[in-house]
Amino acid sequence: MKRSRILLPYPVLATLLLSGCLSVNQSLTVADGANHSGNLSSVNGTIQVGRNATVDGDLSTVNGSVTVGDQSEVGDIETVNGRVELGNGVTASNIGAVNGRIVLGVGSRVNGSVETVNGEVTVGPEGSVSGRVSTVNGKIVLSGASAGSLDNYAGGMLLEAGSQVHGELHIKRPRRGGEPDEPVLVEIHAGCEVAGPLRFDRPVTLRIHQSATVGNIIGAEPEYFSE
Repeated sequence: MKRSRILLPYPVLATLLLSGCLSVNQSLTVADGANHSGNLSSVNGTIQVGRNATVDGDLSTVNGSVTVGDQSEVGDIETVNGRVELGNGVTASNIGAVNGRIVLGVGSRVNGSVETVNGEVTVGPEGSVSGRVSTVNGKIVLSGASAGSLDNYAGGMLLEAGSQVHGELHIKRPRRGGEPDEPVLVEIHAGCEVAGPLRFDRPVTLRIHQSATVGNIIGAEPEYFSE
């Protein structure tokens, strides 16, 4: 009998094959307060980690979302065609998505990078990403949060009051070539700190609050505001 095949991107396939727990067409759940040792991977299913839980391994899905409850701790999170949502006070190693929004709750921490291709990234109040926050087509929002660096191509950026970027803020030229579209909006609000440089390879509307502190600006003329 001929078997059907699921064709996956090689990095995702490799992760699934090395996984300690692989589920197809079923969702995976870690209960509140539980401790799970090993990776969790799903094809066509979600992964849900409850509150105050620990997963000593990575989480990966294809065609499914990943949700991690408050005060839980997990390793890397990867998803293709699915969102990633962290509750409040969650700790994760790295987060990567292809088509999906990424949301970090209040006080959540990612010790590495947060990257998505098509989707918005939001880091909630007092949240932190030690490394890079990166999107291709999606807005980046820091809501009183911190990140090592920020970069994207389209979607713009919003740094709400008190946010910090410890390194570069970079808006890149679209990969498709030719002239960029209309300017994207980058707003830096009161009390923000961006070490810089702030580098813009395409037209942007750059609005900076007068109380914000930013590094060297390359490729744009800022508009300062005080309201």
